[in-house]
Amino acid sequence: MGLKVALMTRHHAALICEEARNLLMDAGFEIISNDTGRILNREEQKELIEDAYAIIAGTEKYDADILSVCRNLKVVTRFGVGTDNFDLDAMKKMGVQVGVIANHNAVAEFALTLILASMKNLTRYDAIVREGKWGRFPMRELSQKTVGIVGFGRIGRRLAELLAGFDVEILAYDPYMNAAAAAERKVASVSLDELLVRSDVISLHLPSTAETHHMINAKTIDKMKDGAYLINTSRGSLVDENALCEALVAGKLSGAGLDVYEKEPVTKENPLFSQENDVLAPHVSALSYETNYNGGIICAKSIIQVRDGGKPLYPLW
Repeated sequence: MGLKVALMTRHHAALICEEARNLLMDAGFEIISNDTGRILNREEQKELIEDAYAIIAGTEKYDADILSVCRNLKVVTRFGVGTDNFDLDAMKKMGVQVGVIANHNAVAEFALTLILASMKNLTRYDAIVREGKWGRFPMRELSQKTVGIVGFGRIGRRLAELLAGFDVEILAYDPYMNAAAAAERKVASVSLDELLVRSDVISLHLPSTAETHHMINAKTIDKMKDGAYLINTSRGSLVDENALCEALVAGKLSGAGLDVYEKEPVTKENPLFSQENDVLAPHVSALSYETNYNGGIICAKSIIQVRDGGKPLYPLW
């Protein structure tokens, strides 16, 4: 048998396309999967990965305890881009290479969809027509507005490119701003405070860290324009949901478009469910056919490249 590639989650095994599986098997790897149809308990997780050379990871946790059983692990590829479920320090100490996939176009397109759906009251219109009614609500146009992008990595940059045809002014804040990338896309690099004050629409694209936890809160919302829109396709922990609800009820914010939440899966107990001026989705912004296909190929190629002495296609370090 060849080196083992472990697929832990109950659904990612089915998402890895046949071409990606063939790439790995033709390169001499053996694929071992969670075929139970359920989430594995910790002991089952350890048993699955203890002999693995590579792991294709989903949202399950990879802490120091889980990783401690690994005897041959050399690379972990995330079938996604968020790594807040990884103990990166433990992986570095083990000498494990870590890579992610490219889902920036899918997420950027979904962020743009949430912007337009929020500003056009799309979900309210859909609901009222299905009720057999014929109501009308005031809408806003995106043209001539200012859009603030918080986080100017691959997703933020792609969103800026998609917005280029809408005749908008684009601002961006990133603690590690790539000035050349901003200039190339005619985006103004500004402080977070300036972005909050000037933007009609604010779209979040930062990872979940101690520094970004609840960066959108009562104080930062108070700095925003009256009637602004908030979009979040990154991580739910960036937003204080109680403060957001208060702003939506009070009319401080005209609307919000959310694909992520502080606690997932989200339930009807979440106060966001009671608002009419928010658009909600179940953490699906990257779930396109194209991203799933390309993600599998990227994971497979990354594993092969590490085996051959290289790095993942999209390495963390």
